[in-house]
Amino acid sequence: MDRKNLFLGLGCVSLALFLYILNAPKPTPVVPGASKAVESGAATPGKALAAVPAAPSVGAAGGIAINPADAKRVTLENGFVKVTFTSRGGAIETVELLKQFADTERKGKVVFNDKNAEAALALGVRNAVTNKVEPVYSEFTASVDEKARAVTFTGKLPDGTRVIRRFSLNLGEKEGEEPYAVRFSTQVVPSAAGVAATRVWLSTGCWNLTAGDTINQYISILAHDGDDLTRVGPEVFVDSSGFFGLGSHKAVAEQPAAAVGKPYQWVSSGNQFFASIVHVDAASRGTRSEFLARPVELTKETLGIQAFAYWESPVAADASITTEGNFFVGPKEYARVSALADGQVDVLQFSKILGFISFGAICKLLLACLGGVHSLLTWTGGWSWGWAIVILTVLIKILTWPLTAAQQRSALKMQQFAGPMKELREKYKDNSEKLNKEMMKLYQEHKINPFAGCLPIFIQIPIFFGLYTAFQTTVELRLESFLWIHDLAAPDTVFSIAGFGINILPVLMGITMWISMRMTRIPRPTRRRRLSCTRWPWSSQSSVIRCQRPYPFT
Repeated sequence: MDRKNLFLGLGCVSLALFLYILNAPKPTPVVPGASKAVESGAATPGKALAAVPAAPSVGAAGGIAINPADAKRVTLENGFVKVTFTSRGGAIETVELLKQFADTERKGKVVFNDKNAEAALALGVRNAVTNKVEPVYSEFTASVDEKARAVTFTGKLPDGTRVIRRFSLNLGEKEGEEPYAVRFSTQVVPSAAGVAATRVWLSTGCWNLTAGDTINQYISILAHDGDDLTRVGPEVFVDSSGFFGLGSHKAVAEQPAAAVGKPYQWVSSGNQFFASIVHVDAASRGTRSEFLARPVELTKETLGIQAFAYWESPVAADASITTEGNFFVGPKEYARVSALADGQVDVLQFSKILGFISFGAICKLLLACLGGVHSLLTWTGGWSWGWAIVILTVLIKILTWPLTAAQQRSALKMQQFAGPMKELREKYKDNSEKLNKEMMKLYQEHKINPFAGCLPIFIQIPIFFGLYTAFQTTVELRLESFLWIHDLAAPDTVFSIAGFGINILPVLMGITMWISMRMTRIPRPTRRRRLSCTRWPWSSQSSVIRCQRPYPFT
């Protein structure tokens, strides 16, 4: 039995190492014809990718699009974002988040869409010949109102349809005014009387991959219709053999989705910590909406994702079509996104256990509690988020202690009557019916509930899974320091051995777990010998699994 448990423990450690290697970043072949980029990012796992034909950009009156280098640029900022607009299509080229540093060196800032050749909120029109949605990059004329922090672009589509685009920044000074949101309006005016206005699509733009999301779990397109959340990730652009054939699929060039009768309230592009959300006003949604998710080539080895979204906005009396809304570009801070309308808090992408068990409600409660605890600790300075995690963990332990104590009492009571129960099994080993009756009699006489130890576990599981899920996308912890840790949202790697990061906290956790298991009272000698062979494999396995996880998971 000792050897069996020893090999079982070694197998668990080997499995943990295998899962780490399996989830390690892998180079990805490039999608031919995908939107080009200029700099590097994190690796995207995958196999063969679908060939995406290059979509030609459309110029005014059917002409060729202007060169990006020849486009005129307008910059507006409000203390939170610095938005660079381009006359090439009259759209948003990049958005710099002025309060979000790019890394722990705290020199550069996070920049949205900087590695995407296509602008955010770029216009798209369907080509009548190819039936493909193609970006419009003709020259637009800009008119800037510096005082109002607004810019207006006017231009034309290939068929001569006139387009007026207005953008303005919020200051965030008024209650309910979101400083990370850009207010936009796109009005399409027919080229002549009796001619229907051309329907246009809007691009979400593309985020870079985060270093912590090595398996591209959070880089995705999301769309919400008020009830259901639709997600498209970069995995659809990669061939997959599935799990023993289950879930296998061929790579696609673009992934369409539509909502009829109940149009999408918003469509977003995001990564682990940031999101860009195209939220269209209710009056502009009409009765139908669609989006096309497309890959974006960030580097020769990595892919991002963006979408062109369309709403069937109502036609005005003058035959024009106006689409209005807000374009949020910023961090996925819980307090911030939960205040946004129409369930935009779902951009947090709380992962589901086994793919369908959601802990969203618990995650939101835990994040609200974490934010509340942090608000009381801001006086502690730079370590306030670290202390908030410690205190929240202690509070959860205190709240769940009655359940833990009940579980321990039940286990101890079962141990006390292990001898009589063994005798009953030996005595009635050939008569299962009689054995069950005698066992029930023993339980009733001594008030033993054999399931009492299980109930507390089932109650605690959602809490701990909720903690695990919530902390994966908590941007509030990003680049926050605590003790020797420089970034609470990343593993505190001290050094590496053969590419495997060694972190202090998981090692300390493994040691304390081993000591705790040694101090655990085990009355029977045979049980003590049996468990002594599994102490170090279980403790070391836990350390190995957590070595690649951030501080909150330890």
